[in-house]
Amino acid sequence: MDNKQILYLTHEDMDRIGPNLNEIVGLLDYGFRAKGEGRARLPPKHWIERTDNRFCSAMSSYIPELGYSGCKWQSGDPANSARGLPYIQGIYILTEDKFGIPVAIMDAEWITGYRTAAASALAIKYLMNPGASTLAVLGCGLQGRIHLEAIRAVMPDLKTVQVYDIRQETAQAFADELGRKYGLNIVVAKDSEQAVRGCEVVVSGGPICTPPKPTIEPGWLVEGVVGVSIDYDSYWTPASMQTMDLLVTDDSGQIEHLKEFGLFKGLPRLDGELSDIVVGRLGGRKSAKDRILCFNLGIALEDIVTAVEIYKRATAKGVGRMLPR
Repeated sequence: MDNKQILYLTHEDMDRIGPNLNEIVGLLDYGFRAKGEGRARLPPKHWIERTDNRFCSAMSSYIPELGYSGCKWQSGDPANSARGLPYIQGIYILTEDKFGIPVAIMDAEWITGYRTAAASALAIKYLMNPGASTLAVLGCGLQGRIHLEAIRAVMPDLKTVQVYDIRQETAQAFADELGRKYGLNIVVAKDSEQAVRGCEVVVSGGPICTPPKPTIEPGWLVEGVVGVSIDYDSYWTPASMQTMDLLVTDDSGQIEHLKEFGLFKGLPRLDGELSDIVVGRLGGRKSAKDRILCFNLGIALEDIVTAVEIYKRATAKGVGRMLPR
């Protein structure tokens, strides 16, 4: 193995050869199963607060049977959308296990965007009521768009999507474009309450706020709802959490770590992790009336299973650019 060069993959390279969302859902199913069976190692996310809800974070993981470890370095800035920039930006470094040689540097925006949506879809697949047909999406940027694409694959009866974004024009563009593309009835709500009411699945994807500024109230939520939060507890009130029959997360260690930064102070309890449900250690939905909330914080095993697959495809197809080290 050449330790004098490293493969560099751009966003465009990954668009060419990256797995589709259905395939990534399958990769994450494998990853969460590995976590549930104790075959994955991932320390809590390393978090640096900047200012005004801006942050940097590092996420590392290792699945020995894959033969790779990896780390993502990223930043988040809620003001970026108004600048025409992604909220989250970063790079991913992949290292092979035999000699410990870094073999690839990849655009992390691609990985984060697709694996985050696939993780939400995985949670919905395991937790929703069969036949669910209504979805609320809070946040209509890149994540909201990719989420809709991913959720369609696991929610075959989806008919109506109610959306809200603090930028009305962003929500309207989302509805106009994706309603036509997917043949769905997409309704632009005047506020988050109107978006959430009546929906069987609710995905919240706004900026992460420290401290949180929650808005979702228990009275907005129908019986049998599945909520998936990718914005920590920024938008789910403690009262709404209290009404849940099942509260799970992708990683309880991260929840405890984030409490040091003033997050999840209103979380009444945790019943387990998504990996527990995937491996059958924790029962999921017990009745059609159960209200369930999953906090998908975004964990490093989602990155590594996606990155390894991308790296294998890139090397097999000769995609990317070799850089000297």
